[in-house]
Amino acid sequence: MSPSSICCNYFQCKFFNINLCFLPSLVIIIYFTLGQTAIAAPENFNPELKSSFDTNSNSPVYSNDLEENSTESIPKVVSQPVIPKSNTSAAKTKIPLPSPTLTNESSITSGTADIELKTKPDTNKNSGSSTLKVDNLTFDFQLDFDNFGQTNQLTEETIAFNLYNQSFILKTGINFFEQDDVEKVDNIPLYLSWLTKLRNIDLTLTGGVDFFDRLAALPTVTLKASSPLFSSVTPDGKLKSLFVLSGQAQYQAYKFNAETLANKIDFWRFTPSVYWQIQPNLSLFTLGQYGIFNDGNREFQSFSRLERKLGSFSLAANLFTWSFEQDLSDESGYFSPPDFLVYNAELGWQGKMFDETLDCKLSLAFGKQSVNNVTDNAWTYKALCGAQLLSNVELDLGYTYSNVRDRSTGDTSFSNQTIKGTLNIEL
Repeated sequence: MSPSSICCNYFQCKFFNINLCFLPSLVIIIYFTLGQTAIAAPENFNPELKSSFDTNSNSPVYSNDLEENSTESIPKVVSQPVIPKSNTSAAKTKIPLPSPTLTNESSITSGTADIELKTKPDTNKNSGSSTLKVDNLTFDFQLDFDNFGQTNQLTEETIAFNLYNQSFILKTGINFFEQDDVEKVDNIPLYLSWLTKLRNIDLTLTGGVDFFDRLAALPTVTLKASSPLFSSVTPDGKLKSLFVLSGQAQYQAYKFNAETLANKIDFWRFTPSVYWQIQPNLSLFTLGQYGIFNDGNREFQSFSRLERKLGSFSLAANLFTWSFEQDLSDESGYFSPPDFLVYNAELGWQGKMFDETLDCKLSLAFGKQSVNNVTDNAWTYKALCGAQLLSNVELDLGYTYSNVRDRSTGDTSFSNQTIKGTLNIEL
């Protein structure tokens, strides 16, 4: 069937899909290692295009965050690493430092990293006043669905504000979890995050409650810490190298789908991660995650990404592993393979379109996925475009298609699609 006919039938079924093959991950890694001098500084140095932490890490962590299904998300908290005071030249330049993306579930299930276009609001603003000052409002919408009747719809709002010289983020909204043969579950999250610093360590403490229409409320708590161990800049003030060590501990309801909520599944997860800006156009991000579930299960995840910038393009090699002590897919309702492996090569592009009205980023990845020693192709494509509607209003719209599994399907093919939008209003 042609892509045009599939696209026309989407509103009756699904979006069109594309299967595109790139160079093997090994070739990319060799190219990274033997690569030539930097062509351009990474997007993090463009004031309009910076990366940020995304703490939607309740999901498999191999992407996200573009990632993450990201139905288990906690407040998106921005944490900009601080240049160590010992680095005098860096401290004087005060350049914005990149923050590695901690992927969310939908990005994880695609085997690639999250893509971001805009700089996240600076939630560490210090107003110098004891009065309440609202910095920005953010409205997020995400629709995540697959070809097995699972749909998660998230509509959430965040308010970043400053009170008594302290930075906070309040998050709420209403989420719907639907699944075949399972009664729908409605969720209202109410989270409050406090962002602070302890010397060179950025700390984010999040606490709150998840309210459900037909289930008991459940508390949530997250502690996140991030610190740059070393950094250096070029004579013209651009970031040359950076090494950031981060960690996160989290307790929350497992908002993977309606079935996990109906079965009252919750978890503790511990996630250390490392981001290394090796050169201005070469970076490595890696993390591990250990999870303890209240049904007696245990998990371990790892995700590694080596990325090289080539002007407006980027090449990356991604590797994700995921394993559980027990396969409780039938009993608890969540994907819990004894062994799962995804590796791929990814090509990305970012630039202006339509007379520079839109700022867009596209990525396509192709590789392999292996579940219980059965191997299949794994491919993902993502698109995200942003527009500056007013001087203080930004709108981002994105779409992701992936066949990387997040459920046991036997021999039946799997596909997952995500549509998301973000409206940010600076005050």
